[in-house]
Amino acid sequence: MPGKSRHGKGKHPHHSKKSKAIKRQAGNLLQQQATAVTPKPAAPVEAPPAPKAAAAPAAVTTPRYPYVTGELKRTGILAGIVIVVLIVLSIILS
Repeated sequence: MPGKSRHGKGKHPHHSKKSKAIKRQAGNLLQQQATAVTPKPAAPVEAPPAPKAAAAPAAVTTPRYPYVTGELKRTGILAGIVIVVLIVLSIILS
């Protein structure tokens, strides 16, 4: 009996629990920012407001790449193996 068909593999991407949690946190952060920026009712102002100090920049989230170090190690090992094979071949063939 043949195995499962792989035809539908590209239709729906696989999402891990971690990526779902990150998306959920980003959605919650956007909701919090949207509720924090809601306009307040205008009050009568007699004098112009005092100049404000420089506003602190919003927190910028940097993306995390958890697999970079593992991939770099694997690439280095493969490069080392290829160099050793080339050296051995040059010695044998010369």
